[in-house]
Amino acid sequence: MKSPTFPRAARCLFTAAALLSLAAPALSADYSPYPKAGVYDASDSRFERVLTVKPNGKFTLEVSEIGKPGQLRSGAGEGRLSDAPGGWSFSEGRCSMTLKRAAGGMQLHVETCASAWGDVPFDGKYQFKGEAAPMPVAKAAPAPAAAAPSAAPVPLSAPQPSGGPLPSRKELRQQWSNLSSDTVAGKSAGFWAQSTAGSTAGNGLERFSRAGFVVDVTSDYDRLPPAEMAKSPLKLVEVPLPVVSAKEGLEFEVDCSFGKFNKVVAINVSSLGKGNQMTRKRASAWALDDRWQPVEIKPAQKAKCPQGMY
Repeated sequence: MKSPTFPRAARCLFTAAALLSLAAPALSADYSPYPKAGVYDASDSRFERVLTVKPNGKFTLEVSEIGKPGQLRSGAGEGRLSDAPGGWSFSEGRCSMTLKRAAGGMQLHVETCASAWGDVPFDGKYQFKGEAAPMPVAKAAPAPAAAAPSAAPVPLSAPQPSGGPLPSRKELRQQWSNLSSDTVAGKSAGFWAQSTAGSTAGNGLERFSRAGFVVDVTSDYDRLPPAEMAKSPLKLVEVPLPVVSAKEGLEFEVDCSFGKFNKVVAINVSSLGKGNQMTRKRASAWALDDRWQPVEIKPAQKAKCPQGMY
């Protein structure tokens, strides 16, 4: 009995199908429903626009108007992208965002997001700028230039900046202290500080490892569900803390004022003198402008603070 024969065209189709079936696992292993993770930028002369995409499809979108501090507009949004024809999409309520593939980046377009994210122009072509830094790690200060022999170092005038990973909302509530609350550019902007273990017991001195303004959609974390508490706030704008000795601590004065700022936070170095008399020295004072950028009040003594220390 003769073996069955197939037409040449059928044999070709069979061979092609077999090759595709072998290649399919490799293709599926490389496939990702999300865009390339990293930072994308669409800034121009009027607005800074930054889109950050994580490997799991989560994104943050921040837009800030460029100019002198004052009535500058800003906005921010976040969410998780979904695969869509020609690109990716996001929707929540009436707010929707689409990303289309473009040379060197993506074309972004949002609709009816002004009430949720801010009334700023988000649309634009976002060029890929590189992988996102895993965390804003504090960098070593560059070696200072040689100073004149008579110039003595003043530690409080050049504090070391603090830095670390962005905490979750749950970590903030459990491990940090919320010292003040404010609203800046339509977002919650409270001042938080994290104590360090090993503060000198019984003498009233306390040390802190990190402090700064937390920008978020709300400050009422007690009302958020666990899934939202596991997320990080929109932004943590850290301020440098002064270096203290073994016999010194830090104290914060909140709700201070200077010029147009009425939520200035002053940082003091405290120490115990003779008879356990507490002395304080104003080290710095900070405010947050409409672009969510830190503003240092110089000299710090110009900030007017009510009675009350933290």
